[in-house]
Amino acid sequence: MKSHAAWERSMDFIENDLLPEMVQDRCFCDENSREFVEIETATVRLDELSRSSEIYRTTVVVRFSGEPCTFYLLVKLLPEGEAEHAATTAYDAFQNEEMFYTKMTAKYGTDLVPKCYLSDLGRYGRPVIVLEDLEADGYTQVDGELDEDHLKLCVQVLAKFHARGLKLRAIEPSVFREFEAKLLEIGLTEEAIMRYEKRSTRMMDIVESSTNTSFVEKVRNRLNKSTLEIVKNVATEVNDVSTICHGHFSHDNLLFKYQNGKPIEAKVIDWQTMRYCSPAVDLGPVLLYNVTHENGPSKVQEILTLYVDAVRSEYPDVDCERLKEDIVDKFLFSCLVLSLLEHITDDELTRVVLLLEQLDEID
Repeated sequence: MKSHAAWERSMDFIENDLLPEMVQDRCFCDENSREFVEIETATVRLDELSRSSEIYRTTVVVRFSGEPCTFYLLVKLLPEGEAEHAATTAYDAFQNEEMFYTKMTAKYGTDLVPKCYLSDLGRYGRPVIVLEDLEADGYTQVDGELDEDHLKLCVQVLAKFHARGLKLRAIEPSVFREFEAKLLEIGLTEEAIMRYEKRSTRMMDIVESSTNTSFVEKVRNRLNKSTLEIVKNVATEVNDVSTICHGHFSHDNLLFKYQNGKPIEAKVIDWQTMRYCSPAVDLGPVLLYNVTHENGPSKVQEILTLYVDAVRSEYPDVDCERLKEDIVDKFLFSCLVLSLLEHITDDELTRVVLLLEQLDEID
């Protein structure tokens, strides 16, 4: 963990170097604005520390021709030690997210993500991404499972992102290839594989306890390789409906806005884990985890249809049947992914396996 002195240096950098330069570079100005702009005040506080990033909540008051305007920001920094070693996973993750905000949003749009004021790997002294603080605008995260309203909303948001990638792949293939070729591997590093190895038999242990011998045999036949080999193969497979995926699409990376107690809008954050693969890598785990096995099959089909329809509304030329077939075919893979995650309890995984058994899509 970073020392107190280290994050004090980071806060000093934000307050006295980064924000004044951003104001000078007119990062907070509307396009074509000619107003005189200057910084008035800035406050910075530490929000979150991890091995891959430091996140600071920042409030800055900027004067536009004398009129003050307050901006609530999240400043994400690459830890100093990681910035000195460009080969690290943390640096690779930062590069993926920097590319997303600086290049990909120009083609994908910005309506699904927080506003980005700055995304840069070095011009400001340190790799940095500055985003609007969605929580200051009333967005909140959901702890644990998503109810039906939240799940349907996030599935529609995910469908829009996938559809825009599929459309870009078809209409501007050279641009799409540039994006996918620059993506760096984050989720299947040696360190991650070592962590997953400890839980690699967890799903099969639960399946073997089932009294449904036909289901058990079907799963055995499909899992004819090691768990990690299957996960690697599916996560790197590219087919006719593959697109750039978020790579870790879950409630942890979603923020919702509400009206009269109902979620009306969702934004997706943390784009470090993007990969070029089947949409099932994103949709499958969030779908299976958040649908209970009571009335599970009908609810899964309902939400899967909602997803496919949302993709088609963005990209009418999509092969809907092929897309649906690809996602359903990878339900077992989605269950495997959930089994490797430390925060998924055995009881939760058992519930997902029961749903998988009810779906009977393991031929």
